[in-house]
Amino acid sequence: MTDSDERLLAVAKLREALRGDLDHGDHAHPHAGLVQDPKHRSTLSFLERVVDGPLRDTDLGAAVLDKWTTDAATDAVFQGNGSVASHITGITEQDLSANALRLPMQLLDQLDNNDAPAFVTVAGNPNTGKTNTVLLLAQLRALDLDDLLVVGNIDAEFVDERVASAHDLAVTLLEYREKPKFVFVDEGSTHFDSRTNRREVATQWTPLAKRFAKVGVDTCGIIGHTGKDLHPEVKRLTTLGVFKGTKRRAEFYDRWPADADFPADQLFGGDLEDIEKSSIEYDPNDAAPWSWNLRADLFAEDFDWPELLDLLRDRGPDID
Repeated sequence: MTDSDERLLAVAKLREALRGDLDHGDHAHPHAGLVQDPKHRSTLSFLERVVDGPLRDTDLGAAVLDKWTTDAATDAVFQGNGSVASHITGITEQDLSANALRLPMQLLDQLDNNDAPAFVTVAGNPNTGKTNTVLLLAQLRALDLDDLLVVGNIDAEFVDERVASAHDLAVTLLEYREKPKFVFVDEGSTHFDSRTNRREVATQWTPLAKRFAKVGVDTCGIIGHTGKDLHPEVKRLTTLGVFKGTKRRAEFYDRWPADADFPADQLFGGDLEDIEKSSIEYDPNDAAPWSWNLRADLFAEDFDWPELLDLLRDRGPDID
């Protein structure tokens, strides 16, 4: 099992255990392996011996143990300490089976995409949580990538840089070229409409997307409604297709043929249910604005990245 597998497994199980969803949840309170300070461990061990019954059954013990467990769990999640997280949940590699607990790792494998940028295309009915699904994927990716920069065209607490145009996106990608980035564009059925923006996507998006690997884009997500609207180039680039039929259900696919209205080659053996709501606060009615104003002809010139960034800043967006 890889480090990423161990980390994500532990985090996923830890989250469920702390919510009380797993039988292993009763292992969440013992302080062994959780409290690093020897004085605190000694105090807890003393209390365990002198109280009548388990310390966790007393009001004081429950409060104290919950605090230390929460602190240790938080450190385990954000520092990637799989051994501590596994200790809290009581999970070992033997517990890893072909069930929903493998989903975070399977999704991460899809997003890894053999170290090439992953292109996620999400479609579905209105009000089915498409944006929520992309934010969940961003949260998942952030667990495995240090300093992940989230760039999107909506206002959300998890979005580090909000962009509202192709020019803004290009400048942001070059400014943070050394950082891994999760980029997404909401309302893709409008912004990437094959009828109204066919030329803009071909002349501005495609040249930029082809350079994603060189400017540090790890994942790119486009959120739309149906495959009928989306530009063929968006579908052709797709490495993970998602269809949302309801808020709690999602279908994941391996690819999206450029001439197809629906993605192909379903993953994970069928529909996935009980998709959780993201903890990220965002406005579902955000207009998610976007303009096609990139001077894409600059990409045809022989500039290095700092020179290209300076030119984009100096010349500004193409507003002709």
